[in-house]
Amino acid sequence: MADTFEILAKFLEKFDEDVEGREMQEPTEEAKGKLQRLARGNLSDSEQSAVFSELNRNPQWIAWLAQEVKALRNA
Repeated sequence: MADTFEILAKFLEKFDEDVEGREMQEPTEEAKGKLQRLARGNLSDSEQSAVFSELNRNPQWIAWLAQEVKALRNA
């Protein structure tokens, strides 16, 4: 049984950030504004590229963007 815990401890040491998970972070107020404008189609091509780059760095924001799009469809 001790070997099992040792194996688990070594695994967690090696992959600790990926295994422990990350806190879901909401976009900043500035980012929310840009995402809302993206959902409404009110961004220039260069602004869209910048927002897509932000989404690549913060994929957890995609769920927030999806909620915005759903809200617009229901409005």
